[in-house]
Amino acid sequence: MGRMIKALIILPILVIRVPAYANQPDIKPLPEHPIQAYKQIQPQQALSDLLAIPSFRAHQVNQPVNDLDTLYKLAPDAQQELETLAAGIADSVSAKVVSAGLKGQHRAAVKVDKELNGDVSKLTDIVRITIESDSIDSLNQAYEKLAAQTQTLEVINRFQAPRPSGYRDLKVLVTLPESQLVAEVQLHLNAISKIKNGPEHSIYEQIQRIERDAVDRDLTEFEVTKIGQLRQQSRKMYQMAWAQYQPYSMAV
Repeated sequence: MGRMIKALIILPILVIRVPAYANQPDIKPLPEHPIQAYKQIQPQQALSDLLAIPSFRAHQVNQPVNDLDTLYKLAPDAQQELETLAAGIADSVSAKVVSAGLKGQHRAAVKVDKELNGDVSKLTDIVRITIESDSIDSLNQAYEKLAAQTQTLEVINRFQAPRPSGYRDLKVLVTLPESQLVAEVQLHLNAISKIKNGPEHSIYEQIQRIERDAVDRDLTEFEVTKIGQLRQQSRKMYQMAWAQYQPYSMAV
């Protein structure tokens, strides 16, 4: 009798449990998605953030030395420091680095003489780099990372106030943490950079030739009209490039 009771108790348990195991579905892992290099935000917010970056200049923006030869002895190491820093930033925000290398010493000497009243310490664009982004969000984050890793001395936000040609970028002067030299970083959007280095460069050269020819006289009415037409062409190209990066409802 005791054995029969045990069998009756065990049997329902077996009947209930066996189908549960028999019908257990295969569990497959979810497909993996690539991790984004940076956190993306909505285009409208990214545009607002970009336009909100203030332009400013520190009270003193000077190189730590005031001799051109000494500055150029320090510059190669500073250029390498900047390129390494920029590459790390660009990789983290899916951007790219474009380097023209050091400014030529002859050009620098002319600039010191003609534009800087002989003050070498004010020569802040010997060490330079460009970071080009495919999106406003990427450009914003590149700027934030640059500001976090260097001392920012000057910002010119040409997205807020474009040049007469319509050209826009973010130009930043920073003090590099190791060499302590001042360096120039330009933050570009790819489509605008392509216009600058392509068709607009030819327009710029035409305007420069007209203005050089009239250096000792007033521009003629024809020359003024021609310059206006050329600048209008530039503005149209830059505006079309700029429109690619922003919500049309916020186009400026």
